Amino acid sequence: MEAKTSQSIFSLDVPSEKSIRDQIRLSVESHFLKIKVMPPVSHEGLFNYATALIGAKKWEERYRAFIMVCCGNAIWQSVVGVIPFNRRIFLLPQCLRNTAYCKAQKDELGLLCGECGNCSISGLLRQAENLGYVALVTEGTTITTRLIESGKVDAVIGVGCMEVLQKMFASVSKYSIPGIGIPLTSCGCVDTTADSDWIKQEISNFHEDPSIRLLNLNYLKNKSSSIFGEEQLIRILGIPKSQTESIALKSLLSGGQRLRPFLTALAYEAFADEPDPAILNILALSVECFHKASLIHDDIEDNDDMRYGVATLHTQLGVPVAINVGDYLIGEGYRILAESSLPAELIREGIKIVARGHRSLTIGQGAELISIYSNEILSLEEMVELFENKTSAAFKVSLLLGATIGGASESILEGLSRFSKLIGIAYQIKDDLSDYQGHKGDIAIRKFSILLAMLKEKLPDNEMDIMITAYKSDDFDVLYNLIDYYQIPGATRTLLIETIDEAKICLDSISNLGLKLALYEILGKIFKEYI
Repeated sequence: MEAKTSQSIFSLDVPSEKSIRDQIRLSVESHFLKIKVMPPVSHEGLFNYATALIGAKKWEERYRAFIMVCCGNAIWQSVVGVIPFNRRIFLLPQCLRNTAYCKAQKDELGLLCGECGNCSISGLLRQAENLGYVALVTEGTTITTRLIESGKVDAVIGVGCMEVLQKMFASVSKYSIPGIGIPLTSCGCVDTTADSDWIKQEISNFHEDPSIRLLNLNYLKNKSSSIFGEEQLIRILGIPKSQTESIALKSLLSGGQRLRPFLTALAYEAFADEPDPAILNILALSVECFHKASLIHDDIEDNDDMRYGVATLHTQLGVPVAINVGDYLIGEGYRILAESSLPAELIREGIKIVARGHRSLTIGQGAELISIYSNEILSLEEMVELFENKTSAAFKVSLLLGATIGGASESILEGLSRFSKLIGIAYQIKDDLSDYQGHKGDIAIRKFSILLAMLKEKLPDNEMDIMITAYKSDDFDVLYNLIDYYQIPGATRTLLIETIDEAKICLDSISNLGLKLALYEILGKIFKEYI
């Protein structure tokens, strides 16, 4: 059996002798205890580590894939070790069963062990379940992916053939979930064998390490969302004393993903030694005030009638009232931050972050509105700059505000700033690409899309007039034909993937493991079709 990377083709052999497996595994673990690599590490990175170890230890090349698995395990081992057993999933393959005697039944999740004792499955399952694991005997990675996406597990320990472990690596690495893989010692898809001692050692690995502080995304998402209940908002903002305040409160209560306050809470919790719930509430609410104000103004500027499935504010109460409520929310965002119990220097830094983001957002929105008014197609460079000003600014404010108040270093803030720029650009590219693939998106609605900018970039000079004429005369069929003919959706997808990859590189500079892994997971969930 062979595997392929961009560098070479290599076998998936596992040493048949336990002494060789143990010698390789323990040597790899010792190596990574010395060099202290912070996860996650890419497949290419594991390949390179294996190359160095094979050269230094004179191990057989045919064990490269096995050595890569051991490298990945060693890098993740300390992280998996601090995760409670009840937040882990343990996966065993169905092929471990003894087919001659097995009485197990199957359901949609996999094999229901009858605990007959004729194979190793029942003993391993019982040990894992007694510790608190979610333990399954199943094939493939579909169940694993579903559980990871649901937020129900924080770590995966999986047993399988090398081919299955490779697939599991792809699934787990998409979300940077801590994972341990244990290869079967014999393959063949039936009556296989595994190293029970190794498995028991990995599933029982637990230790407390204050230096490893992980963040629970589901908990923080629920925590930040809970701020936006009526009782909680009134407690923070006070009882509305005017119609404008009442309308603003209703706007804050309206739907949405609450992504920006969540990111603020995430960054604050990652760096604050003793997170203050009251401060977290103020930071998250301040960010959401600015966001809701921008949506109200966007809806007016874009002439949108619906938001979250209901009529937009300017449709209900008129443009002047909507503009005023948006302005009020901006004022509230600044006020609650300025009047918080934070030290004066931190208030100053927080207001500076928000003000810069506010300014950047209006520059980006202005570029969009002016290009539409002028009936102009922006260049790709202008469009990316617009995305940076308009969309990236929101991510930047959210992350930098939480991280700054939490006490992050200047170098980490610089890394988060670069990451925010790239994730904002990628977010908007994905949005435009999804719109076009669905129902041609903004090209027909507001004549505004990165696909047009990409087309302008790639179109030969002798066809530029055709594009401009079609754009100005609303001949969308011609535009769509040009976009499809020059394979613009594919080129846009490539640009998106390149931008996501750059964002990942930015995360490698962030030394806070909890935030780094959380942002990797968020990238995986937002862009899962492209990673």
